[in-house]
Amino acid sequence: MKGSLFATSLLLVATTVAAEAPARAAEPKFYFQIKEVTAAPDVDPAVKALAADTLKAELAGRPEWASDIGPTAAAPDPDRSALVAELNKRKLRGFDVTVRMENFKQEMKDPRPGGRLKQLAVNVQLVILGATIPDAKLAFEGHGEASVEAEVSEKKMAADSAMASKAALKSAVKQAVEQAVVKLGAVTPSAPKKPAKKKS
Repeated sequence: MKGSLFATSLLLVATTVAAEAPARAAEPKFYFQIKEVTAAPDVDPAVKALAADTLKAELAGRPEWASDIGPTAAAPDPDRSALVAELNKRKLRGFDVTVRMENFKQEMKDPRPGGRLKQLAVNVQLVILGATIPDAKLAFEGHGEASVEAEVSEKKMAADSAMASKAALKSAVKQAVEQAVVKLGAVTPSAPKKPAKKKS
């Protein structure tokens, strides 16, 4: 009986400690600002805005990236000295991130065999570029490409088209970010290695 009570007490203590322990989120290592989205003149501005929002959401969803470091980042700062000082204080590497849309194409296709609704095919090809703050040196790039086909109805053409475009952009951006993160990790400064001891 005593053993059982003792085990129960230990379990209660462990549960209490676990409940009281603060959940520590991974500390961000990088700071980003979406600088611009470039595309061909025939690309709808709404698509460019959607690409920027998609990239911001993708990066912000990763614990190693931060996009909001308080009033410092938002305040007018022509030479960016305040931003750089804040980044140094927080030990963050800052990047201006650009999306270059190399292709955005929408094409209507015939219904699938046995289907009634037409197919909308969306193809996206883009490149994500990251330049260091403040010296604007290219630090990473990532390429993404995605194709989506979705059934669309005449009554909901605009909504269905927007949904297909969003899905294609999300997939392409995610692919490009994954590639960029790998490259960024490869160039992240590491601690100097100790020289190997010579065998006598």
